[in-house]
Amino acid sequence: MSDPGFFPPRIFSLDEAEALLPQLRPILNVLSRARTQQAEAQRELSERYHGGRGNGHPVPGGELDRLHGAMDQAQEHIQESVAAITGLGCELKDPDRGMVDFRTVRDGRVVYLCWLMEEPRILFWHDLDGGFAGRQPL
Repeated sequence: MSDPGFFPPRIFSLDEAEALLPQLRPILNVLSRARTQQAEAQRELSERYHGGRGNGHPVPGGELDRLHGAMDQAQEHIQESVAAITGLGCELKDPDRGMVDFRTVRDGRVVYLCWLMEEPRILFWHDLDGGFAGRQPL
């Protein structure tokens, strides 16, 4: 018996995958900005408050609350972005590079179309277990 909540991965044609790129670019931009904001807030929190404590007592109010709020907001944007990408049927492989894979059928087997946000269109594919290093031109 199959799980009613389980959906098989979406299979894309090249045209279907490329049609999603205009939607994916802004999502990946939001994701990138949110990850940068989260890292900056974490760095500032660590540098300024050493994990939120000074002489053994919690650091009060304002600035600490602002940094925690910034981290929480960034995390929310990250989660929303990842959910939006997944909701399109794509697989986010590397948020730092903006790498997204799309399952497709090539020569009778399922492989990935592999796209980096900086690329104008989908130019490469790789085996499901091949990863970025296994990318081959279409």
